Amino acid sequence: MTTVSIRNTVKRFGTVEVIHGLSMEIASGEFVVFVGPSGCGKSTLLRMIAGLESFQHGEIAIDGRVVNAVPARDRDIAMVFQDYALYPHMTVEGNMGFGLKMRGIPRPDIDRRVQAAARILQIEHLLARRPRELSGGQRQRVAMGRAIVREPKVFLFDEPLSNLDAKLRVDMRTEIKRLHQHLGATMVYVTHDQVEAMTLADRIVVLHGGRIEQIGTPRELYQAPETRFVAGFIGAPAMNFLPARIAGDHAELPGGFRLPLGRRVVAGAAELGIRPEHLVQLAAGAPGLPSRIEVVEPLGADTLVTARIGDTPVVARLSGDAVVAPGETLVLGLDPARAHLFDAKTGRRL
Repeated sequence: MTTVSIRNTVKRFGTVEVIHGLSMEIASGEFVVFVGPSGCGKSTLLRMIAGLESFQHGEIAIDGRVVNAVPARDRDIAMVFQDYALYPHMTVEGNMGFGLKMRGIPRPDIDRRVQAAARILQIEHLLARRPRELSGGQRQRVAMGRAIVREPKVFLFDEPLSNLDAKLRVDMRTEIKRLHQHLGATMVYVTHDQVEAMTLADRIVVLHGGRIEQIGTPRELYQAPETRFVAGFIGAPAMNFLPARIAGDHAELPGGFRLPLGRRVVAGAAELGIRPEHLVQLAAGAPGLPSRIEVVEPLGADTLVTARIGDTPVVARLSGDAVVAPGETLVLGLDPARAHLFDAKTGRRL
Protein backbone atom coordinates (compact mmCIF):
# COMPACT_ATOMS: atom_id res chain seq x y z
CA MET A 1 0.00 0.00 0.00
CA THR A 2 1.33 3.39 -1.00
CA THR A 3 1.01 7.07 -0.11
CA VAL A 4 1.51 10.02 -2.45
CA SER A 5 2.69 13.41 -1.17
CA ILE A 6 2.59 16.63 -3.18
CA ARG A 7 4.45 19.46 -1.49
CA ASN A 8 4.46 23.08 -2.68
CA THR A 9 4.68 22.11 -6.35
CA VAL A 10 4.92 24.82 -8.98
CA LYS A 11 4.70 24.18 -12.72
CA ARG A 12 5.36 26.75 -15.43
CA PHE A 13 5.07 26.58 -19.18
CA GLY A 14 7.54 29.27 -20.16
CA THR A 15 6.61 32.28 -18.06
CA VAL A 16 3.04 31.09 -17.45
CA GLU A 17 2.51 29.45 -14.06
CA VAL A 18 -0.16 26.75 -14.34
CA ILE A 19 0.26 25.00 -10.98
CA HIS A 20 0.53 27.41 -8.06
CA GLY A 21 2.28 25.84 -5.08
CA LEU A 22 -0.05 22.86 -4.57
CA SER A 23 0.24 20.64 -1.50
CA MET A 24 -1.79 17.59 -0.52
CA GLU A 25 -1.49 14.08 0.86
CA ILE A 26 -3.04 10.95 -0.64
CA ALA A 27 -3.42 8.13 1.85
CA SER A 28 -2.53 4.51 1.19
CA GLY A 29 -5.37 2.71 -0.58
CA GLU A 30 -7.31 5.92 -1.16
CA PHE A 31 -9.23 6.71 -4.35
CA VAL A 32 -8.68 10.42 -5.01
CA VAL A 33 -10.23 12.27 -7.96
CA PHE A 34 -8.88 15.51 -9.41
CA VAL A 35 -11.81 17.40 -10.91
CA GLY A 36 -12.27 20.81 -12.46
CA PRO A 37 -12.94 22.61 -15.74
CA SER A 38 -10.69 22.38 -18.78
CA GLY A 39 -7.38 24.13 -18.20
CA CYS A 40 -7.48 23.92 -14.40
CA GLY A 41 -4.27 21.85 -14.21
CA LYS A 42 -5.65 18.45 -13.25
CA SER A 43 -4.04 16.43 -16.08
CA THR A 44 -0.78 18.36 -15.70
CA LEU A 45 -0.70 17.47 -12.00
CA LEU A 46 -1.36 13.79 -12.77
CA ARG A 47 1.45 13.76 -15.34
CA MET A 48 3.76 15.33 -12.75
CA ILE A 49 3.01 12.42 -10.40
CA ALA A 50 3.64 9.98 -13.25
CA GLY A 51 6.97 11.58 -14.14
CA LEU A 52 5.77 12.58 -17.62
CA GLU A 53 5.91 16.30 -16.78
CA SER A 54 8.71 18.17 -15.02
CA PHE A 55 8.09 21.02 -12.60
CA GLN A 56 10.08 23.96 -11.28
CA HIS A 57 9.56 23.85 -7.52
CA GLY A 58 8.43 21.53 -4.75
CA GLU A 59 8.49 17.78 -4.18
CA ILE A 60 6.45 14.73 -5.09
CA ALA A 61 6.99 11.62 -2.98
CA ILE A 62 5.64 8.12 -3.55
CA ASP A 63 5.64 5.92 -0.46
CA GLY A 64 7.92 8.42 1.28
CA ARG A 65 10.50 8.45 -1.53
CA VAL A 66 11.00 11.78 -3.31
CA VAL A 67 10.72 11.02 -7.03
CA ASN A 68 11.45 14.42 -8.59
CA ALA A 69 14.51 13.04 -10.41
CA VAL A 70 13.19 9.48 -10.87
CA PRO A 71 12.21 8.57 -14.46
CA ALA A 72 8.60 7.55 -15.08
CA ARG A 73 9.55 3.92 -15.76
CA ASP A 74 11.15 3.62 -12.31
CA ARG A 75 8.32 5.12 -10.23
CA ASP A 76 6.34 1.86 -10.05
CA ILE A 77 3.13 3.48 -11.26
CA ALA A 78 0.68 2.40 -13.97
CA MET A 79 -1.28 4.90 -16.05
CA VAL A 80 -4.55 4.38 -17.94
CA PHE A 81 -5.14 6.90 -20.73
CA GLN A 82 -8.36 8.03 -22.39
CA ASP A 83 -7.29 6.72 -25.81
CA TYR A 84 -6.48 3.16 -24.58
CA ALA A 85 -3.02 3.16 -26.34
CA LEU A 86 -3.24 -0.52 -27.33
CA TYR A 87 -0.97 -2.16 -29.91
CA PRO A 88 -3.30 -2.94 -32.85
CA HIS A 89 -1.26 -5.94 -34.11
CA MET A 90 -1.23 -7.72 -30.73
CA THR A 91 -3.94 -9.80 -29.12
CA VAL A 92 -5.52 -8.73 -25.85
CA GLU A 93 -3.27 -11.21 -24.06
CA GLY A 94 -0.23 -9.80 -25.85
CA ASN A 95 -1.16 -6.22 -25.01
CA MET A 96 -1.67 -7.02 -21.35
CA GLY A 97 1.59 -8.94 -21.00
CA PHE A 98 3.87 -6.86 -23.23
CA GLY A 99 5.15 -4.54 -20.50
CA LEU A 100 6.02 -7.50 -18.29
CA LYS A 101 7.80 -9.19 -21.18
CA MET A 102 9.94 -6.06 -21.73
CA ARG A 103 10.89 -6.13 -18.05
CA GLY A 104 12.12 -9.71 -18.34
CA ILE A 105 9.38 -11.30 -16.22
CA PRO A 106 9.32 -15.12 -16.70
CA ARG A 107 6.60 -16.36 -19.05
CA PRO A 108 4.74 -18.42 -16.40
CA ASP A 109 4.47 -15.31 -14.18
CA ILE A 110 3.22 -13.23 -17.11
CA ASP A 111 0.54 -15.83 -17.91
CA ARG A 112 -0.52 -15.99 -14.27
CA ARG A 113 -0.85 -12.22 -13.95
CA VAL A 114 -2.68 -11.82 -17.26
CA GLN A 115 -5.16 -14.59 -16.41
CA ALA A 116 -5.76 -13.11 -12.93
CA ALA A 117 -6.38 -9.62 -14.34
CA ALA A 118 -8.65 -11.01 -17.05
CA ARG A 119 -10.75 -12.76 -14.40
CA ILE A 120 -11.06 -9.56 -12.36
CA LEU A 121 -12.19 -7.59 -15.42
CA GLN A 122 -14.29 -10.42 -16.90
CA ILE A 123 -12.44 -10.40 -20.23
CA GLU A 124 -11.09 -13.96 -20.24
CA HIS A 125 -13.09 -14.70 -23.40
CA LEU A 126 -11.40 -11.78 -25.21
CA LEU A 127 -7.75 -12.75 -24.72
CA ALA A 128 -7.29 -14.04 -28.28
CA ARG A 129 -8.90 -11.01 -29.97
CA ARG A 130 -7.22 -7.91 -31.35
CA PRO A 131 -8.21 -4.33 -30.42
CA ARG A 132 -10.12 -3.73 -33.68
CA GLU A 133 -12.47 -6.58 -32.69
CA LEU A 134 -13.37 -4.94 -29.36
CA SER A 135 -15.90 -2.33 -28.31
CA GLY A 136 -14.78 0.89 -26.60
CA GLY A 137 -15.66 -0.48 -23.19
CA GLN A 138 -13.76 -3.71 -23.83
CA ARG A 139 -10.70 -1.78 -24.99
CA GLN A 140 -10.75 0.24 -21.81
CA ARG A 141 -10.93 -2.97 -19.77
CA VAL A 142 -7.86 -4.22 -21.61
CA ALA A 143 -6.06 -0.95 -20.85
CA MET A 144 -6.93 -1.38 -17.17
CA GLY A 145 -5.82 -5.01 -17.31
CA ARG A 146 -2.45 -3.93 -18.69
CA ALA A 147 -2.11 -1.67 -15.65
CA ILE A 148 -3.23 -4.34 -13.18
CA VAL A 149 -0.70 -6.94 -14.31
CA ARG A 150 2.15 -4.58 -13.43
CA GLU A 151 1.06 -4.73 -9.77
CA PRO A 152 2.08 -1.07 -9.37
CA LYS A 153 2.24 1.02 -6.22
CA VAL A 154 -0.14 3.62 -7.67
CA PHE A 155 -2.74 3.58 -10.44
CA LEU A 156 -3.22 6.82 -12.40
CA PHE A 157 -6.27 7.37 -14.62
CA ASP A 158 -6.37 10.28 -17.09
CA GLU A 159 -10.01 10.78 -18.14
CA PRO A 160 -10.31 7.08 -19.09
CA LEU A 161 -14.04 7.22 -19.87
CA SER A 162 -14.22 10.36 -21.97
CA ASN A 163 -14.34 8.44 -25.29
CA LEU A 164 -17.26 6.21 -24.25
CA ASP A 165 -20.96 6.77 -24.77
CA ALA A 166 -23.23 7.66 -21.85
CA LYS A 167 -24.34 4.13 -20.94
CA LEU A 168 -20.85 2.68 -21.21
CA ARG A 169 -19.53 5.46 -18.98
CA VAL A 170 -21.97 4.43 -16.26
CA ASP A 171 -21.07 0.75 -16.67
CA MET A 172 -17.34 1.45 -16.60
CA ARG A 173 -17.67 3.66 -13.52
CA THR A 174 -19.08 0.64 -11.75
CA GLU A 175 -16.23 -1.53 -13.01
CA ILE A 176 -13.58 0.93 -11.81
CA LYS A 177 -15.28 1.20 -8.42
CA ARG A 178 -15.38 -2.59 -8.17
CA LEU A 179 -11.73 -2.78 -9.22
CA HIS A 180 -10.67 -0.42 -6.42
CA GLN A 181 -12.65 -2.38 -3.86
CA HIS A 182 -11.05 -5.61 -5.07
CA LEU A 183 -7.45 -4.40 -5.22
CA GLY A 184 -7.48 -1.85 -2.38
CA ALA A 185 -4.79 0.03 -4.28
CA THR A 186 -3.97 3.74 -4.22
CA MET A 187 -5.68 5.35 -7.22
CA VAL A 188 -5.58 8.90 -8.58
CA TYR A 189 -8.16 9.74 -11.22
CA VAL A 190 -8.65 12.82 -13.41
CA THR A 191 -11.98 13.88 -14.87
CA HIS A 192 -13.89 17.02 -15.82
CA ASP A 193 -17.16 15.20 -15.05
CA GLN A 194 -18.27 16.00 -11.50
CA VAL A 195 -20.80 13.11 -11.51
CA GLU A 196 -17.91 10.73 -12.22
CA ALA A 197 -15.96 12.31 -9.39
CA MET A 198 -18.85 12.05 -6.92
CA THR A 199 -19.56 8.39 -7.65
CA LEU A 200 -15.95 7.16 -7.61
CA ALA A 201 -13.99 9.14 -5.07
CA ASP A 202 -13.12 8.62 -1.44
CA ARG A 203 -11.99 12.26 -1.61
CA ILE A 204 -12.27 14.86 -4.35
CA VAL A 205 -9.73 17.59 -5.10
CA VAL A 206 -11.48 20.50 -6.83
CA LEU A 207 -9.00 22.46 -8.93
CA HIS A 208 -9.54 25.89 -10.44
CA GLY A 209 -6.90 27.94 -12.23
CA GLY A 210 -4.07 25.72 -10.99
CA ARG A 211 -5.09 26.05 -7.34
CA ILE A 212 -6.95 23.80 -4.93
CA GLU A 213 -10.40 25.19 -4.18
CA GLN A 214 -11.36 22.44 -1.74
CA ILE A 215 -10.51 18.87 -0.77
CA GLY A 216 -13.12 16.65 0.84
CA THR A 217 -15.40 13.67 0.57
CA PRO A 218 -18.20 13.87 -2.01
CA ARG A 219 -20.66 14.50 0.83
CA GLU A 220 -18.55 17.30 2.32
CA LEU A 221 -18.22 19.08 -1.02
CA TYR A 222 -21.91 18.75 -1.76
CA GLN A 223 -23.24 19.74 1.63
CA ALA A 224 -20.61 22.24 2.76
CA PRO A 225 -18.84 23.87 -0.21
CA GLU A 226 -16.22 26.36 0.95
CA THR A 227 -16.41 28.58 -2.13
CA ARG A 228 -18.98 29.68 -4.66
CA PHE A 229 -16.95 27.93 -7.37
CA VAL A 230 -17.15 24.55 -5.63
CA ALA A 231 -20.84 25.07 -4.89
CA GLY A 232 -21.56 25.75 -8.56
CA PHE A 233 -19.30 23.02 -9.94
CA ILE A 234 -20.36 20.11 -7.73
CA GLY A 235 -23.93 18.93 -8.22
CA ALA A 236 -26.18 18.29 -11.22
CA PRO A 237 -28.16 20.36 -11.90
CA ALA A 238 -25.90 23.04 -10.50
CA MET A 239 -26.64 25.05 -7.37
CA ASN A 240 -28.80 28.16 -7.86
CA PHE A 241 -27.44 31.55 -6.83
CA LEU A 242 -29.56 34.53 -5.87
CA PRO A 243 -28.25 38.04 -5.19
CA ALA A 244 -28.69 38.85 -1.51
CA ARG A 245 -27.97 41.57 0.98
CA ILE A 246 -27.20 40.54 4.53
CA ALA A 247 -28.75 42.65 7.24
CA GLY A 248 -28.11 41.25 10.70
CA ASP A 249 -29.84 37.92 11.11
CA HIS A 250 -31.64 37.82 7.76
CA ALA A 251 -30.97 38.00 4.02
CA GLU A 252 -32.90 40.23 1.67
CA LEU A 253 -33.62 38.43 -1.61
CA PRO A 254 -35.16 39.60 -4.93
CA GLY A 255 -38.71 40.91 -4.65
CA GLY A 256 -38.24 42.03 -1.07
CA PHE A 257 -38.34 38.48 0.37
CA ARG A 258 -36.61 38.28 3.76
CA LEU A 259 -35.02 34.98 4.70
CA PRO A 260 -34.25 34.50 8.41
CA LEU A 261 -30.75 33.03 8.83
CA GLY A 262 -30.91 31.92 12.45
CA ARG A 263 -27.49 33.51 13.02
CA ARG A 264 -25.86 36.88 12.62
CA VAL A 265 -23.67 37.40 9.56
CA VAL A 266 -21.54 40.43 8.69
CA ALA A 267 -23.76 42.82 6.73
CA GLY A 268 -23.07 43.39 3.05
CA ALA A 269 -23.54 42.06 -0.47
CA ALA A 270 -23.68 38.29 -0.80
CA GLU A 271 -24.95 35.45 -2.94
CA LEU A 272 -27.35 32.88 -1.55
CA GLY A 273 -26.92 29.38 -2.94
CA ILE A 274 -29.67 26.79 -2.88
CA ARG A 275 -29.69 23.39 -4.55
CA PRO A 276 -32.56 22.53 -6.93
CA GLU A 277 -33.92 19.81 -4.64
CA HIS A 278 -34.12 22.28 -1.76
CA LEU A 279 -36.51 24.60 -3.58
CA VAL A 280 -40.07 23.52 -2.83
CA GLN A 281 -43.32 24.36 -4.53
CA LEU A 282 -45.70 26.38 -2.35
CA ALA A 283 -49.39 27.03 -2.77
CA ALA A 284 -50.37 30.01 -4.89
CA GLY A 285 -50.40 33.17 -2.75
CA ALA A 286 -48.16 31.67 -0.05
CA PRO A 287 -45.25 33.80 1.22
CA GLY A 288 -42.29 32.79 -0.88
CA LEU A 289 -40.36 33.63 -4.01
CA PRO A 290 -42.66 34.10 -7.04
CA SER A 291 -41.08 32.82 -10.25
CA ARG A 292 -42.18 32.51 -13.84
CA ILE A 293 -41.75 29.05 -15.38
CA GLU A 294 -39.78 28.92 -18.63
CA VAL A 295 -39.02 25.22 -19.19
CA VAL A 296 -40.40 21.97 -17.74
CA GLU A 297 -38.38 18.74 -18.04
CA PRO A 298 -40.19 15.58 -16.86
CA LEU A 299 -37.65 12.91 -15.81
CA GLY A 300 -40.02 10.31 -14.41
CA ALA A 301 -39.21 10.29 -10.70
CA ASP A 302 -38.46 14.03 -10.79
CA THR A 303 -39.46 17.10 -12.75
CA LEU A 304 -36.89 19.80 -13.43
CA VAL A 305 -38.37 23.28 -13.72
CA THR A 306 -36.36 26.20 -15.07
CA ALA A 307 -37.90 29.45 -13.87
CA ARG A 308 -36.90 33.06 -13.36
CA ILE A 309 -37.02 34.97 -10.08
CA GLY A 310 -36.84 38.57 -11.23
CA ASP A 311 -33.87 38.54 -13.59
CA THR A 312 -32.26 35.47 -12.02
CA PRO A 313 -32.76 32.01 -13.57
CA VAL A 314 -33.18 29.08 -11.18
CA VAL A 315 -33.77 25.35 -11.49
CA ALA A 316 -36.08 23.52 -9.08
CA ARG A 317 -36.27 19.75 -8.74
CA LEU A 318 -39.91 18.95 -8.04
CA SER A 319 -41.70 15.63 -7.66
CA GLY A 320 -42.39 13.57 -10.76
CA ASP A 321 -46.14 14.19 -10.49
CA ALA A 322 -45.85 18.00 -10.22
CA VAL A 323 -48.42 19.70 -12.46
CA VAL A 324 -46.70 22.78 -13.89
CA ALA A 325 -46.44 24.39 -17.32
CA PRO A 326 -44.32 27.08 -19.03
CA GLY A 327 -45.70 30.58 -18.52
CA GLU A 328 -47.24 29.81 -15.14
CA THR A 329 -46.22 31.45 -11.88
CA LEU A 330 -44.56 29.12 -9.39
CA VAL A 331 -44.14 30.15 -5.76
CA LEU A 332 -40.93 28.69 -4.37
CA GLY A 333 -39.97 28.25 -0.75
CA LEU A 334 -36.58 27.43 0.71
CA ASP A 335 -35.32 26.17 4.05
CA PRO A 336 -32.78 28.55 5.63
CA ALA A 337 -30.90 25.52 6.98
CA ARG A 338 -30.30 24.39 3.40
CA ALA A 339 -29.10 27.78 2.16
CA HIS A 340 -25.44 28.63 1.56
CA LEU A 341 -24.10 32.18 1.78
CA PHE A 342 -21.05 33.38 -0.14
CA ASP A 343 -19.30 36.73 -0.02
CA ALA A 344 -20.13 38.61 -3.23
CA LYS A 345 -16.52 39.77 -3.68
CA THR A 346 -14.35 36.87 -2.56
CA GLY A 347 -16.71 33.97 -3.24
CA ARG A 348 -15.80 32.48 0.16
CA ARG A 349 -18.43 30.89 2.36
CA LEU A 350 -19.88 33.14 5.06
